[in-house]
Amino acid sequence: MSELSPVLDELRAMAIFAMVVRSGSFSAGARALGLTRAVVSHHIRALETKLGLPLAQRSTRSFSLTPAGEAFRVHCERLLDEAHDGIRGMELLRAEPRGEVRITCSHHFGNKRILPALLEFRRRYPAIRLHVAMNDANVDLVQHGIELAVRAGPLADSALIARRLVREPTMLCASPAYLRRYRPSASIDDLEQHRWILYPPNQRTVGVRIGGQDLQIPIRGDVATDSAAARLAFVLAGEGIARLPAYDAAALLASGDLVRVLPEIETTPLEIYLVHSQRIGPSARLLRDFLLNTASDEEN
Repeated sequence: MSELSPVLDELRAMAIFAMVVRSGSFSAGARALGLTRAVVSHHIRALETKLGLPLAQRSTRSFSLTPAGEAFRVHCERLLDEAHDGIRGMELLRAEPRGEVRITCSHHFGNKRILPALLEFRRRYPAIRLHVAMNDANVDLVQHGIELAVRAGPLADSALIARRLVREPTMLCASPAYLRRYRPSASIDDLEQHRWILYPPNQRTVGVRIGGQDLQIPIRGDVATDSAAARLAFVLAGEGIARLPAYDAAALLASGDLVRVLPEIETTPLEIYLVHSQRIGPSARLLRDFLLNTASDEEN
């Protein structure tokens, strides 16, 4: 017997369990699947034996999930949805993909990395309409009807799915004009005494790594902004120090417009994620996969 046979049996049983849950009973699930009730019961009993836990309490008139069943249904329904969406996605590829996708991203990173990818996506899939919201705020995806979002930092909402697009090195930078007015930092302790460009506006610390230890250094500043482009402009104007991603700093360091502050200090990298809800449409799924392949520095 193939080593895959037990796995295939379990996947089949998980799909049957998901359909039973959605249908509300063993009988209704069996009818939806075109199976007998006995076959459905057999698969779910086998699944319970494999897991060592009861998934459902059933009688001739009632059906309810156990706590283990409630937890397991999420995985089973996701498996069923992924299978349906995968088949639907292939059907779209067989014809010319069409539809509409709403995506949001920040002005700064969006212009640098996402917009070029979206232009290429449109060339490849001209029948898919794009609604692109360039917005530095973290908007509510469901409330605004947005399917994909490009966001910085760790994911706060566990109901969403996040795939990392970019892990960009960062560095502390200031303009030569600023460093002429204020004594350059000789050690990490000096960082607290400097003026900082605070981004986001509620920034109160900067993360550094020294000797394998992660530290949060308190900072303060007279300029706070929610725009990465504005942050860079204020740094170039000599208003203060900031932690900048390499894609912003590299060319300006090479030209001498910026200077690294404490170059021996490793700062927390910038992580950018592609975020979406548990279920998205085929066109959004197509764009998601396209961005993960073209705009990402991750191995996918």
